[in-house]
Amino acid sequence: MPHYPAGDRIGEGEDGMAGRELRFAAYAPRPDARPDARPDPVSAVLAEATEEDVPVLGELQARARGGAAGDWADSIRRALGRRQSLVVTAKIAGEAVGYANAEFLPEHPVDRAPAGYYLTGVTVDPDWRRRGIATLLTRRRMDWIRERDAAVWCFVSARNGASLDLHRDLGFRRERPGASFQGVEFAGGEGWLLRADPPRA
Repeated sequence: MPHYPAGDRIGEGEDGMAGRELRFAAYAPRPDARPDARPDPVSAVLAEATEEDVPVLGELQARARGGAAGDWADSIRRALGRRQSLVVTAKIAGEAVGYANAEFLPEHPVDRAPAGYYLTGVTVDPDWRRRGIATLLTRRRMDWIRERDAAVWCFVSARNGASLDLHRDLGFRRERPGASFQGVEFAGGEGWLLRADPPRA
């Protein structure tokens, strides 16, 4: 069984809380059709999270996904304390505007999601969405994983078109659909297991 408490892990775009409606970012798959609809990209400073970041990240997660900031902070603190785990923040002018996780997970005994390094959650403050921050955080985690293994894994709700598109653009391919991966169930009953391999030389 997984070595961390249930509910600590979240898939890309998932909130990991049973019975809750997921809060995905508004989906605009064709920004070229509305050039005024997407704000300009921004430059953010990425860094590994520290204990000092935890309360702010808990509040950010609560604003973005609901729930209690203290509960989210406890979950983030546990992630910081795990081996083979990364929590990375994105800050603009010293303010945290997003954060994301990656972690090595063993093969799941029930849904058979394979062992490997997974992107296990990304959150961007609602006021800063659609400006490239999730892409920056995802590239940073992919680089971290590729220092340790060739394959990068993640799982995404089939209803989260924005996240599926982001991962496709970063080289992920769909491995298989399922009702759960790594013990995380999906709103609507279906998600996708995704995998990215290193680019060919």
